[in-house]
Amino acid sequence: MVGGKERPSLKLKEMEEKHLHNLFLKNMSGLIEEVKNPTPRLNPNSKCGGMATHAGLAIELGITRKKSLSPQMEAILIWCQCRTREYDNVEILNFTQSWANGLAFAALIHNFFPNAFDYGQLRTDTPQDRQKNYELAFTTGEKFAGVPDFLTADDMSGMVNENRIDPKMIFSYVQEVYRMCNEL
Repeated sequence: MVGGKERPSLKLKEMEEKHLHNLFLKNMSGLIEEVKNPTPRLNPNSKCGGMATHAGLAIELGITRKKSLSPQMEAILIWCQCRTREYDNVEILNFTQSWANGLAFAALIHNFFPNAFDYGQLRTDTPQDRQKNYELAFTTGEKFAGVPDFLTADDMSGMVNENRIDPKMIFSYVQEVYRMCNEL
């Protein structure tokens, strides 16, 4: 306990190793298949553009590749950058600090569900603003696309407050957004 409050428990960390492994393999199989055999898309702005489309668009837009990431993580990072490229105050460079204020989560979800909330009204001035951004993005993703809630607003707030954002947790959540929303 810090300051009289219990630290939020992270749902992903509470999952059994077997379930974590199955979740990872299930998600990666679809992504790896898409990377190996990309679905051709004529319109790079299509909401259902495959990874190859996003990789090509990333090159066209000058999005920097992160060679330190695995190919799957890099593919998801590029996909996120392409989906959020037109949103104010969002610059996704990694799976840590780029997500800290909640705007990247909100922009990614808003890209698929633009009528669900007013992105322009989101603020990042206070920890409460960030908490609201996380809650809005996560609940909207769960409500409209069935994105699992294994990463919660309390999880993110705890990681940001303790300056220990876990890139694997961010990647796992965003990967679920890809899996649930990419073909919408």
